[in-house]
Amino acid sequence: MTTKKATKAETNKPDLVEVTLAKPHTHGRQRLQAGAKIEVTAQQKAWLEKQGVVGGQQEEVSNG
Repeated sequence: MTTKKATKAETNKPDLVEVTLAKPHTHGRQRLQAGAKIEVTAQQKAWLEKQGVVGGQQEEVSNG
């Protein structure tokens, strides 16, 4: 049996939150329409909320 050793990048991943776009938005160089779901950090979510791109109750996504 082998076990995968986590790399530094894998252990330092920030917690992500799934948000639903309220209006069109470009994320990761991809143009998305309202209603699309994306995963962002809490800091990104706060910025998107300020811009009116997302709103309402959003769910936290586990990285584990």
